[in-house]
Amino acid sequence: MLYNPTGNCYNAQRISESLNANTKIRSTTLKKLFAIALTLAFCAATYAGLDDPGLSIYYSFDDVKNDVVKDGSKYKNDGEIVGGAKFNDGKVGKAIELKQGVWIKINGPEFKNLPKDGFTLATWVNHEDSAQPQSLFDAIGDKHGDGLFHVEIRPAGFRFFHRNDDQAQVFNINPGPIIKGKKWHHFVGTYDGKTGEVAIYVDGKRTHEAKGAKAKLATNWKVTAGIGHHKNGRWYMGLLDEFFLFSRAISKEEVKEIMNDDFLAVKSLDKLSVTWGEIKEGR
Repeated sequence: MLYNPTGNCYNAQRISESLNANTKIRSTTLKKLFAIALTLAFCAATYAGLDDPGLSIYYSFDDVKNDVVKDGSKYKNDGEIVGGAKFNDGKVGKAIELKQGVWIKINGPEFKNLPKDGFTLATWVNHEDSAQPQSLFDAIGDKHGDGLFHVEIRPAGFRFFHRNDDQAQVFNINPGPIIKGKKWHHFVGTYDGKTGEVAIYVDGKRTHEAKGAKAKLATNWKVTAGIGHHKNGRWYMGLLDEFFLFSRAISKEEVKEIMNDDFLAVKSLDKLSVTWGEIKEGR
């Protein structure tokens, strides 16, 4: 027994139990508050994947004002709609509808985070079948007049090609997979400059691969860059949605994350998972 100055006695065991209970309550409360804070942080950081330093362009086509397609990446490489595009239901929100005379102009001379050591283009396509090639992306510099990139849907098979500023071929898959029109398909093309590996994925599956040169990519886009045509030809006819362009080769796991609309959220979850695990373990 313990006695206070007035002579009243205290039960030491009860005092200890009370102190332990209060400590547990405070600890539990703090954990709950921290969990709430993490939840709020997750809500605010849902698009933390957009801070990926290798992501040069992300066009959702849900943020378009005055014919300007807003780029969700940190580099703000906005696109300008030429010819007046329409919008329709897409795979995620709205999709842009391109046709002959309608394309997206990208500011090549002032493009930020130009691909140098790697390249990835990923997008949903829902095109009209055509006997003509349909260009998804190209850029042109002032060192020679040829297109630098040829990312094209073709009747005989997809073309995924790049020539550098010296007019030398760096990578080429041609013919690649045949992608039928009037239905949504997810296309990804990747190139890793360190290994020379080139690959094409359709609907999450790796369909074609090749060995390209281990070389630097063209960085002179001083004439133009754009989505939907090549030199006023090879017009893309149909819908496009969720357009990503990276300055690196993404992994096969990231290919599926992008296709499943998980890429942006997964990047945030990765940042929070360690802290959340520590909360659950009581650390």
